[in-house]
Parts: sequence; C-alpha cells; structure tokens
Amino acid sequence: MPQISKNPVHKDVFYEIRDDFLWTLGQLRSEEEVKSFFYDFFTKTERVMLAKRLAIAMMIHKGFTYDDIKFILHVSTSTITSVSHWLDRGGVGVKHILDKLVKEEHAEAFWRKVNSFIEHKFIKPSMYS
Repeated sequence: MPQISKNPVHKDVFYEIRDDFLWTLGQLRSEEEVKSFFYDFFTKTERVMLAKRLAIAMMIHKGFTYDDIKFILHVSTSTITSVSHWLDRGGVGVKHILDKLVKEEHAEAFWRKVNSFIEHKFIKPSMYS
C-alpha cells in the first residue's frame, strides 16, 4: 500500500503542489494522454489501489453487498466502508463520473465480469471437476 512520509510538507507548499497536480490532470485532453500519464506517473500498486477504489464506488452505486464486493475485488470491509462513507458524505465528483459511466455504459465489460464472478460464487467447487 502506498505510504505518505512521516515528515509532512508545509501546508502552503502542499496546496501549491496539489493545485499543480490538478492543473496537470486538467491538461490531459485524450484517453491516450490520460492512459500514458497514468502508467508513467503511478506505480503498479497505486494504479491498482485507484482502480479498486473506483470499482468499489461503482459497485456500491449499483447496490452490491459488501460481501460481493469483497469476493470480487479482494478488498477489506474497512476499505469498502471508507469508500461508502465518502460517497455518503458528498462524493459529488465521484457520483458525477459514476452516473456518466452508467449512462454511457463505459463499464459494460466490467459488469459482465462481475456478474460472471457472482454466478460462479454460488457453484460448489466439485461442479468444476
């Protein structure tokens, strides 16, 4: 899991670098640019963490149970609870993109795989033999 230094940066400096980071994200104009930045800038662990966080939000948004989310994404209850809390407390930006994902059916392949996992979850292992 990514870690933050025990020696925090001064808050004024943090606000500046945060704003520069957000500006950088706003400059990404195509899916290709976003993908290139994502793979260059974030470590594999960070990419997995961010993707799982979005998937948790998507599954909560669709009404999946914590047990199903844990089973499919291999995340802890506390991680699901954290995502659920920030969705409940606002999460306006995330809710907006979740609505777009649903509307544009951009995550259709994800949902097919989720449904496949859910179907196989209830099949006893002996049936695979």
